[in-house]
Amino acid sequence: MKSNFITLLFSIIILVSCKKDLKSTADCFPNDPTARQITDEHATIKLLDNVFYIIEQGTIDTQLKPCNLSKEFQVNDLPVIVSGDVKSTVSVGPGPAGIDNFVITKISK
Repeated sequence: MKSNFITLLFSIIILVSCKKDLKSTADCFPNDPTARQITDEHATIKLLDNVFYIIEQGTIDTQLKPCNLSKEFQVNDLPVIVSGDVKSTVSVGPGPAGIDNFVITKISK
């Protein structure tokens, strides 16, 4: 009986730890309108100038700057599947083009 419990407990731990998935409902930019939504898109986490960005697969000039990227996903060149809201941003003066604020609603490795 005790070994069955240990086996069951071990199996549950394995199942839970295998899939890294984060769901968030916090909107870091509640006053900014959503320009578009992304649903289950393949992307890569990139570290540029000490800031983490999300680069959607198939794009080269648009960087998504997530406001709620958890520590476990802050890894350069990490492939992920991501969903979330791209927020409308207003350019004020010179600065990097193609950077949009992004609120992650779901991310997985």
